[in-house]
Amino acid sequence: MHFIIKQSILFLTICSLWVSPALAQTLDETLEFADYQFKLANYNLALKEYQRVLFFNDGKNLQHIYEQIGSIYFFDRDFGKANYYFELSYKTTESDSIKTEMIFKKASCYMLDKSFKQATFELMNLPESLNEKTTDRKNFYFAICYWGLEDFAQAESSFLKILNKENQAGKEAIAMLFDEKKNFYKPNPKTAKIMSIVLPGSGQIYSGDFKNGINSLLLTGGFVALGVYMTHYYSFLDAFLTAMPWFMRYYQGGYKNAEKIASAKRANRRNKAYQDILQIIKNN
Repeated sequence: MHFIIKQSILFLTICSLWVSPALAQTLDETLEFADYQFKLANYNLALKEYQRVLFFNDGKNLQHIYEQIGSIYFFDRDFGKANYYFELSYKTTESDSIKTEMIFKKASCYMLDKSFKQATFELMNLPESLNEKTTDRKNFYFAICYWGLEDFAQAESSFLKILNKENQAGKEAIAMLFDEKKNFYKPNPKTAKIMSIVLPGSGQIYSGDFKNGINSLLLTGGFVALGVYMTHYYSFLDAFLTAMPWFMRYYQGGYKNAEKIASAKRANRRNKAYQDILQIIKNN
């Protein structure tokens, strides 16, 4: 019995010595294959291979694997999972440059998810000592976050930090755009809605949409006139049942539409200024 046990142990030992290098080689090959599929943008296949390597992993290449998986989820716009794996990548490296890159990638996830406040918190983890190019990148990310938070004063400051000191013309152009920052809040959707509640069509006219404003005023005014006419010649009940449903339909639709029009107009105005700023930065 002891002899059989010893033989079994010897056999298992020999097998383990033979299998381990083969398994290690297989993992290396699988990782290489995953990287190749990633370069070809075959992300679903690459993800499966990275996950396979991760399952059998012995602690090698973790930072790289986590970053690649995070990037796949990022391209798939699953920013929550992408952020999770970028965080793992950050924690499994001692390289300051890689840590910095992971912070930028995590901030990008928050920004694309419109979580601008969380993005600014993430960017505050960047080290103080950065080269000029990385500092410009940091200021650019901060500028986008502040713009998203509608903190236009901070956004202006961050954009200006990106421009070269010699580029006085660019600085003046950006300053001029931000001098009219009050226009970033016009037209006010709430104001447009209230105006159309008080006087149908006035909110649309305030937002610059004269055609819809006049149409709303004429339609609601017409149904009011119809109601008065029917009350005079028939009865209040007839007027209420006939004119009121149509009046309410166009009245409610009018002030809701006024709010949407104002929001769209304000978004277009901000987008125009934003594109102008980006063009100045690009020319820099």
